[in-house]
Amino acid sequence: MRIVPLAIVLLVISLPLFAQPSGQYLRLDGYPQHGYIEIPHDVLLDTPAMTVEAWVSVRDAHSSACSSIAGKGYTTGWWLGLCGTTMRSYFDGTLSIKAGGVIPDALNFWVHIAAVTDGTTRRHYIDGNLVFEGAESAPASTSTRPLRIGSDPDWDFMAAGGIDDLRIWKVARTQEQIRQTMFVHYSAEATDVTGMFQSLEAWYRFEGNAMDSWRTHHGTIIGTGIGFAAATPLRRRVARH
Repeated sequence: MRIVPLAIVLLVISLPLFAQPSGQYLRLDGYPQHGYIEIPHDVLLDTPAMTVEAWVSVRDAHSSACSSIAGKGYTTGWWLGLCGTTMRSYFDGTLSIKAGGVIPDALNFWVHIAAVTDGTTRRHYIDGNLVFEGAESAPASTSTRPLRIGSDPDWDFMAAGGIDDLRIWKVARTQEQIRQTMFVHYSAEATDVTGMFQSLEAWYRFEGNAMDSWRTHHGTIIGTGIGFAAATPLRRRVARH
C-alpha cells in the first residue's frame, strides 16, 4: 500500500525517504475503548520462528502500563505493543519480555515496525533499522488463544492511532528482507514469481474490512472505538543506516 516503487527502496540506502499511504487503514480510538479484530486460533499464526510487522501511527493510551498493537495472548504466546514510547514484544509468554526501540508519539507520523524471533535471538526493527537485539530461549509452547489486532486476549488495552499492512510471517526475516518488502504494494500470491513473500502467512490491509488478503485467517470486528479511515498524506521520514 506504500507508493514508493521497490526499485527506489532498494537503491536508496542512506538517504531520507518520504512516502504516503493510499487506501484505508485501521483506526483505533484507544483505551478506555475496547474494540479489536479477532482472528480464530491457528497454529500457523504462532510458530517457533516468526516475524510480525506493520505500519503504525500509535500512542500508548494506557500510559500507566502498556498498550496492545496485536497479540495472541502475552501470558503464553506472542504480543506486540508499546509501553510509553518503547516498543515491546513477547514470543513465549510472560518470561520472554523484550523491549527496545522508540515509536514516536506524534500525530500522523507513521513508522514501520517489525519484531522478529528465530528461537535464539529477538530483534526489533523500526523503519528497517535494527533498534534492539537480545538472546532468548526457544519457545516452550504455542498459544491456543485467538489472535487480536488492536488488543490482546490477555491485555485488552487498545493503543490509539492507526495500523496498516500488518503481516505475520512463519519465519525470522532478515533486515534486508524487511527492507525489501516494507513499501511494496499488495499483489496476489500467484503473482509472487520471485518468492519475495515466501513464508508469509497473513496480510491484513484493512481496506474497510478485517480480511486476510493472503490466506484465509479472516477476522471479526468486535467492540467499540475501532473503524477504518481513508489515508491522507502523512508526515513520515524514513532514514536508512
